[in-house]
Amino acid sequence: MKAVGFDQRISIKHLDIAVKEISINPLKEIYKNLDNELSFDIKGEKSRKNAITMIMKIWYFVEPKYESLRNKYLKEYPTLLKKEKLLVHWCMTCLAYPFFKEQVNFLGKQLRMADDVRSRIVLAAMKNLYGDRRRVEVATGAVFSTIKNWNLVNTVSQGNYQLPNEKLEIHSPQLKQLMVEVLMDHLETNSVTIEMINNSAIFFPFDYHIGIGDIAEQKRFTIIKNIRDTIIERDPKTPYLL
Repeated sequence: MKAVGFDQRISIKHLDIAVKEISINPLKEIYKNLDNELSFDIKGEKSRKNAITMIMKIWYFVEPKYESLRNKYLKEYPTLLKKEKLLVHWCMTCLAYPFFKEQVNFLGKQLRMADDVRSRIVLAAMKNLYGDRRRVEVATGAVFSTIKNWNLVNTVSQGNYQLPNEKLEIHSPQLKQLMVEVLMDHLETNSVTIEMINNSAIFFPFDYHIGIGDIAEQKRFTIIKNIRDTIIERDPKTPYLL
């Protein structure tokens, strides 16, 4: 049975705090300071511990293949615009939690076909992927609660979600490269077309267009053109952004 893991709302404020702590402090101090900061919003010790565990999985205990990527955005985080920070959190959460990634991908597909989506439709899809169990219900609600906290979806009525009036525009080539990484991770491949990236449902809250120029300077990627498609290939042996 597939692991779920995503069991409560993750606040954007808490992620911001975590990035700052991880950038300057050793592990023991990070846990101590996060516990102190989160205690203002999460009173229950168990819930607070769970939130810290999830946050650390997103930003600290990343898979080895994404450590160079994580390190880059820890360094650059203070210089990013608010909407760019949201995208980075979104991408890092997708890399850390397949459940989150699969739910937002399904939600994005549904929002292409309708102005609003009922949570029960999404829950049924997630149960189909992860099993009909209480943990899946909790996780589905936690993902919705999280992306609502990030102001990336709005509630029309109870259990009914829609996009905000405007998507968040993304122009940075480096952030677009991060989006390519996330899509490849989702598809479990080292090769995608430009069309696949620009039409990916995973990034439904964001307004972007990725072209060859956004990818060309990244040595990790190779651009291949043929008659029908422009293909981006990733060399997993080349670290991110070297």
